Amino acid sequence: EIEGQAPTAKDNGTVQVPKAKFIDDVEDYMKGKDPEQTLNELQTLYQQYKQIEQGLQQNRIRLGNKLPEIKRALETVKLLKDKAATGDELDMDFELTDSVFAKAKVRDAKSVYLWLGANVMLEYSLDEAETLLTTNHLNCSRNLETNKSDLAFVKDNVTITEVSIARVYNWDVKRRKDTGDAEKN
Repeated sequence: EIEGQAPTAKDNGTVQVPKAKFIDDVEDYMKGKDPEQTLNELQTLYQQYKQIEQGLQQNRIRLGNKLPEIKRALETVKLLKDKAATGDELDMDFELTDSVFAKAKVRDAKSVYLWLGANVMLEYSLDEAETLLTTNHLNCSRNLETNKSDLAFVKDNVTITEVSIARVYNWDVKRRKDTGDAEKN
């Protein structure tokens, strides 16, 4: 049996990953164990770690793309607030679709519309929008940092599991060779 359990999901959506155990003394570790079953268990654990790693990498990419969008929206809201306070007119380019923009003149903006996702857009006052976007920016930055540390941890576990697989496999090859040599004599 392999130390640790299969990775499981936490309530908050992040993944709880058991720490891979380095097999220091393979001879002692394999006492009373079937090499094939142990290798299969290690391979299963390895595949689970790789699956978690892939999910974390995809999440990192998604968060990395989201962060600049939130920052740009926050800067726009701040600019609108500044211009509304002075009463100046602002020339803006609005993105309608990818690579399609419309020009507009904005004066005394009191609210903005923000995409929330799932084809939902809501109107917010400039202060509410700034508060929401600031919170989202901080949360996204924090999630990106957590993702980086989780990814490093999972990569370490992948490496430890790969080494364990190699050590058990080599131990089994040596054991079979020694058994074959003993039978010849």
